[in-house]
Parts: sequence; structure tokens; C-alpha cells
Amino acid sequence: MRGFAPLLVTLSTFAALLGCDGSNTLAPQNAPDGQAEMARPSTGVAQVTRLPALKGAHGEALAIDEAGTVAAGFSWDRSGRMHPAKWSMNNGSWALTTLPYPASATSAIARAVNDVGELSGNDFSVSSGSSPLLWSPTGGITVLGCDDQGEVSAISAEAQIAVGQTRDGKAAAWQPGQCREDLPPLVIGGFARAMAINGDGTIIGGGATQEGSQGLVPVRWTRVSGAWHVEQLDSRPGSAGGANSIGDLVGHVTVACAAQDGCSHAFIWYADGSSRELGTLGGEWSVAKDINATREVVGITVSNGTGTPFLWSESLGMIALPVARNHGADARGISDVAGGTRVVVGAGGRPFDALLWTVTNP
Repeated sequence: MRGFAPLLVTLSTFAALLGCDGSNTLAPQNAPDGQAEMARPSTGVAQVTRLPALKGAHGEALAIDEAGTVAAGFSWDRSGRMHPAKWSMNNGSWALTTLPYPASATSAIARAVNDVGELSGNDFSVSSGSSPLLWSPTGGITVLGCDDQGEVSAISAEAQIAVGQTRDGKAAAWQPGQCREDLPPLVIGGFARAMAINGDGTIIGGGATQEGSQGLVPVRWTRVSGAWHVEQLDSRPGSAGGANSIGDLVGHVTVACAAQDGCSHAFIWYADGSSRELGTLGGEWSVAKDINATREVVGITVSNGTGTPFLWSESLGMIALPVARNHGADARGISDVAGGTRVVVGAGGRPFDALLWTVTNP
């Protein structure tokens, strides 16, 4: 369920996108790492927390479990090396733990977390590419697959099923002790990328190339009678990059606009086959990144080059989340709601800091 979708978007792209000041952001008071800074969005109350990072460095939070107690991402060190990161709630504040990775790798990233505290991601190696990884709650590491090369985007909340893309452009699923399972593309020989997975691992969202085009369109894979079936969700360019337990998917589609390459609109594809376009949510374009069990959606809306993280739901409407340091930011993952509160993770600032928002009902 919980995972960071944009597999091939570089950190420099995000930095360029989110590096400008914006009139929609709220500047909270300074607070130590791991402790909350409070601001009030248009609906409800949100506390933004700058999550701890390695000394003198920064990081990004990419996913959070359904309970809102464990987050996954990465943190840079002073030497410029990226470390897979796990943030855990400890005595009322958030604590950072960096995770191990194979000695043959130069760095690694954690992109996803399930509901028993297992994290998944991949390493990076100059000589051998990337290997899919699974970390136990205590930090033990398992290399997934059978000498596979690929990058992980998400892991199912209730099972040890990680999904992503292989080095040669196939959508794939990995489980401990098994070789990878390739998911069917829309066209033979086409590229595909798995970006999200539901709770029990039977519905996967992502993107795939269609006949006559190199661009991705949003797709859904459904497991029926032990076999995977692929379904194209829209004819427009886009992808499905987040999922909740029952298999509702969120992402974006690209629509015609004044911009040369079009504008993306946040989108929901419900498990029952219906869908909903959320539009730009107050910006020039938007992307939905994750959805929880009560169908609350988080993501980013961008205007004049500045990203504003948002939370949207049928009941709460659009909430622009407050941003530390008065710079743009991006919301990547959301927990389920407990006692009227949900936890959102992402990144923002200059350079990027891992951020966490606690949003309570009004």
C-alpha cells in the first residue's frame, strides 16, 4: 500500500519544482527536529514536523504505514551518501534509524512500509544497477528475487509483496524466497511500471505504454484465479501511483492546456470501477500521491513553479498543508484516520527536509 510512486523522477527535478517561495504556504515557528510546529489550514488543524536527519544533512519521507507510526524514506550524510531511513514514533517524538544495505552498493533508498514495520526499497550500485530489498522491523535485510535488477515503489500493507520496475522496463512483483513475477504489459514488448499495491496484494496500480506511443497511460493489474490481468484506466497520459487497502488507486492524467506538454490533474480510480477527476485543486496542475481507507487523498498542486502539499476528501474538502521554512513541499503518503487524526509525510524546504503533518478534524 504505502510507497512512493514516481520511480524515475529525479531529486533534482523535485528540487527545481519546489524551490520557489509561494504565497499559499504558511511559515510555522521554529522547533527542534522531530517535534511539532503548528499552523491552521483552511479546514481543521495541522501540525508540521521537520523529521530528524543525519547531522548537517537532509532527507525525504516517502511513505507511512496505516497506523501512522512508521515512515520510510532516505537521509543524506555530510559526505553526500544517501542512506535508507526509517522514522518511528518514540516517547512522543520521531526518531531516525538508518538501515543497512549490501556492501556492493554505494547507497540505498526505502520507498515503502507495511503494517508490521517492514520496509522495502532498493540499493544503487555503479557496477550492477539496483537490487530490490526488504528490511525487517529490527533492520535485518533481505535481497528479493533471483539476482534481479529493479527498483521498488510500494509494498502491500498486509503482505510481503513489493512492486516496482525491472531494469529492462517490466512491471514486477517480488516476495521473499521467490523469483520475481512479471506483470503483463498492455502491448507485447511495451514498457510498464508498478507503483502501488492494495492491502492483500491483489490489485496493483501503475503505468504502461500503449500501442503506438512511448508515454505511459494509467493501468490497473488485478489478480484473478492466480493470474494477473491488466486494464487500461484512461487513454490520456498518466499513471496510478497510490493505493489504499481495498484497491482504490490515485494518480494523475494529462489534459490539454496552454502549457506545451499539457497539465496533469489529480485522479481517483475507485475499486468498484468508477473514477473521479479532482482537477488542479487550486494550482496550475496537480498530482495525487496516496489515498487512505476513508478515501482521503494527498499530493501536490503547483502554481508558478511552487508546490503546495494538499489533503483532499469529500468531507473536509481541499486543505493546503502548512510548509516549514516558507518554501514549497510535496505530500507523499497518508495514514488511516484514528480518533479524527491522520498523519501525512513528504518533503519540502531548501534543501529538502523530511516533513510530517498531523491533521485533525475541525
